[in-house]
Amino acid sequence: MGSSLPAARIEDVKADFLAAASHANVRPDLLDSWRRSHDAIGVPENVRDVSHVDEAVLDHHLLDMFHAPLTRVSDDLDGTGLGLLLADAQGRILQRWSHDRAALAHLDRLGTVRGAVLAENLVGTNGVGTVAATGESVQISGAEHFADFYRGAVCTGSPVRHPLTGKLLAVVTISSDLSERSGLLRPLTHSVAMQLEQQVLDVERPSSRIMLGAFLEASQSHTGPVVAFGPQGLVMQSQRASRLTPTDLALLRQVCVEQVGDGRLSIELANGTVEATITPLRHGAGAVVALDRERRTTTTSIGPARPQLAGRASTWLAAAHQISRHRELRHPLVIAGEAGTGKTSLALGLPFRPGSTVRTALVTDAAERHISGSRKWLQRLAERIAASAPVVIRGIETLDTPTLAGVRSLVESTPGRGAVLLTMSTTSAADAEALGGRIGMPTLWVPPLRERSADIPLLWQTFAETLAPGAALELTPEASEIVRTYRWPGNVTELRGVIEQLVISGKRGAVHPGDLPAALRGTRMLSMIERAELEAIQRALQEAHGNRSKAAEILGLSRATVYRKMKAYRLTA
Repeated sequence: MGSSLPAARIEDVKADFLAAASHANVRPDLLDSWRRSHDAIGVPENVRDVSHVDEAVLDHHLLDMFHAPLTRVSDDLDGTGLGLLLADAQGRILQRWSHDRAALAHLDRLGTVRGAVLAENLVGTNGVGTVAATGESVQISGAEHFADFYRGAVCTGSPVRHPLTGKLLAVVTISSDLSERSGLLRPLTHSVAMQLEQQVLDVERPSSRIMLGAFLEASQSHTGPVVAFGPQGLVMQSQRASRLTPTDLALLRQVCVEQVGDGRLSIELANGTVEATITPLRHGAGAVVALDRERRTTTTSIGPARPQLAGRASTWLAAAHQISRHRELRHPLVIAGEAGTGKTSLALGLPFRPGSTVRTALVTDAAERHISGSRKWLQRLAERIAASAPVVIRGIETLDTPTLAGVRSLVESTPGRGAVLLTMSTTSAADAEALGGRIGMPTLWVPPLRERSADIPLLWQTFAETLAPGAALELTPEASEIVRTYRWPGNVTELRGVIEQLVISGKRGAVHPGDLPAALRGTRMLSMIERAELEAIQRALQEAHGNRSKAAEILGLSRATVYRKMKAYRLTA
């Protein structure tokens, strides 16, 4: 529910209501909430603080069930200044999420912390307790709150019901300072609630119930972080596992896929090396991972050999891991993607710049064939492949059919060779697969930068520190928004070029919008809802392995709608 009355008029109407005067211009549901609040509390001045319960009383199982999807939502809200809350059906705050210090300070001022009780009969009309009281979605803005100390806040809440029984399980709320953008929060909060209800439905499946039972048992018996991976992408995280990054989770999931039988392994995560006990579950129900305390010493890791590669998006990490496996097993692979996506860096497992010295592999540029001729080029390639070190062949899209056949023959006939990794620049994954098929090699698609926009701040920081150490080229919030929402047709290469131009110009310190190229400033920035929609489509495509029809089923949209939105966002399957 929302309101069209100005704040000053709301104050007058609430005062009239408390004085039992006329209040015909206010929504009936808001008046009903005020009435319930008045009957339980009296006047707003009686609400002086927020009650709290001991953490032992809170429903830890409910938090465990919803922790992973809400963490993903919180990551999507990074930089928006919004705080995300999960409460139980009694209005007790189970957890809060935000990457924004101002948003956390806002929640602290309201007393909205873990264990706070925001039931309507205790603090009056609000975006948590009123949802719990009515079972309906609400948005309570400013003076619409019953208690005066909430008047600077907008709280938008939605109920989370059991998809089969309809029972109210929880309340999910987004809270922020008063803002003109608050109208966007209602569909966003409803979407989050739908995701949580889908999580409940996933858990109801027999295999998911097996995974949930094993996860709860491991969480109770193990003192360290516990994560469980189940079917349909279901993830469970214990509270101790909340520090794991999306990169960590992607790596752990991949390890579980490859693990056969119980096992104990050393894995290098973002904060150090851990010992992981992996327990596969019966009936294809997934696996449970129990982690011991982190150790800062460096040990042999089963993760991809990419310590210097910047990127945390799950699609990027999956590509890095698969390439690492091909390199270790000496299997050939075609690495395809748009120009500038970092294909050669992925092939090497470390950042690559043309003209740089590479010791871990021998890099051959296919364009050199046009200078030396196919015969001499293939002779030099044969010598490099015979050296038993990994060989990276850049730009095979420039090779003609006979030369490609020669490359295939060398790969197949050279004994004791290292891995041969071939990169191909193309805008079509289908074209890449067709070429891979002609030379009998598997193909891996590298996502363009616009499909992993969450990596842009990290890439900016990495390039800035590499190109201009000490210059502190940090983006202002306004410039960061422009950089994150720009489509980057030149991908990572274009991003690096922008920073190189700033360095050449002598720029130091904060980077403002006016410091960026006109091409970036002239693009329309995506709204928060558009970014959420874009990222939902990207996740569905990833889950469907690029199958657009399957992605449409996952999203609950028609195929035509998905195709249209993919075209609008310039997404490739």
